Amino acid sequence: MSQFAPFGTLFRYFAFRFIGWICLCLFSLVSIISLIQTIELVRRVSVLTRDVPDVNYLAMALLNIPNVMHMILPFAILSGAMLCFSAWNRSNEFVAVRGFGQSIWASLGPALFAGFMVGMAFITVINPIGAVTSRAYEAKLAEIFGNNKNDLTVSESGIWIRDSLADGKLIFHGDSLDADASQIINPVIYEFNQASKLRRVIKADSSQLTKTGWMIENAVSWQSNGAETALGHIVLPTSLGALNLQQSSLSPQALSIFQLPEFIMSLEHAGIPATAHRIHLYQLLALPLMMVGITMLAARATLTNSLRGSRSRLFIRGVLLATAIFIFTYFMQVMGVSLRIPTIVAAWTPAFTVFLIGAIILARGDEA
Repeated sequence: MSQFAPFGTLFRYFAFRFIGWICLCLFSLVSIISLIQTIELVRRVSVLTRDVPDVNYLAMALLNIPNVMHMILPFAILSGAMLCFSAWNRSNEFVAVRGFGQSIWASLGPALFAGFMVGMAFITVINPIGAVTSRAYEAKLAEIFGNNKNDLTVSESGIWIRDSLADGKLIFHGDSLDADASQIINPVIYEFNQASKLRRVIKADSSQLTKTGWMIENAVSWQSNGAETALGHIVLPTSLGALNLQQSSLSPQALSIFQLPEFIMSLEHAGIPATAHRIHLYQLLALPLMMVGITMLAARATLTNSLRGSRSRLFIRGVLLATAIFIFTYFMQVMGVSLRIPTIVAAWTPAFTVFLIGAIILARGDEA
């Protein structure tokens, strides 16, 4: 049996070498980005004029590491792959493997398999951990800066909306939400005073958010003593805008890949747009394919004799590739969020494009 066959001795050797370079680049990039974000957080806290709770900056940085990893993983794969292939070039390891009569696909099989497994490990292990740490990180930021935006919550029982007022607060519970019309269907409204004591409960056919306040139709109220009053059409004050009713309180990053499908169904059942969450889900599913495509692009850009000894040219190619991938991915994401193209197309197109381009130019290079 060939030692370069799948999971043979040489296959495992090159795969672990490739993963080692990826981990090194990932650790370096995460450290740099986390340091920059921590410095920015220190600056933001330092300019606050009110008293703030003690901030453990190290703990904050650790909580945000999974999100940072998700942001820079493609760049870590690209830089790690190019450095790994450059090392293979200088040591003539790749030339030796090709000298055994191996095709370009067999020679790069360990790297392609390792890239795929890195993507799978991220979405099955790091992503669920990151969902938990992301919620803790966002909650801590809200505590520090006092800008808790959890106005809208979706549950199996319907939707819950909190509206904070100067003299109290309102809590809405409805069956569903028409986000385009900013209208809650069959709302039950709980009105509290500043001391969080219930003033009254209002039931209505619908409540619509307008510039002047909540327009309540066919309202009936019950006081805390049980007295019932028919109010008809009334207007309640508000501190919300229409945009608040189109965004869930949970960001896509705060949900794991295993929680996203059910949460998206809950959002759509409640009448809330789930475009951002759906794109995020598809991008996670496409991540392993993207990692394989980036590995092939890095191989084609690095494993050439013209680059031997030319670190500057290698760096320039890496920057150009990273910039092109980032711009194209961001452009497709914007097109998907704006609903100019289907969300599944917007999320999967960058991965398929990078994969196909990488495979084509790698195959052509093998024929040359």
